[in-house]
Amino acid sequence: MSLTVMLTSALFVIYLSVQLLFCFKAKKPAVKLAPVYLTAIPVVLLVLMFFGAFGQWSAGGIENVPEFAAGLLLIILGLGFIGDIIAWVIWFVCAKLKNKGAKASLGK
Repeated sequence: MSLTVMLTSALFVIYLSVQLLFCFKAKKPAVKLAPVYLTAIPVVLLVLMFFGAFGQWSAGGIENVPEFAAGLLLIILGLGFIGDIIAWVIWFVCAKLKNKGAKASLGK
């Protein structure tokens, strides 16, 4: 198994568990979104790096090292961010089911 797949899988599990914890334990939406905010910061920096905001350099005969590194890290972060999205979907479904159960008990 390649390092990229292992790192992406680990990030997926970490993102999923942390976001689920924040979704179910936090009351305020801004606190629930804290993992999303913390992910957005490196994504913005990597996008800037991809477009050359921090300068260009090469490693030996390999050109465009910043673009390659930023692109690879963006893919890893993006696939890990899927865990965030799935956590929000799980929370949303649970909230809707809980709300539906509360409405059903009021109707009795």
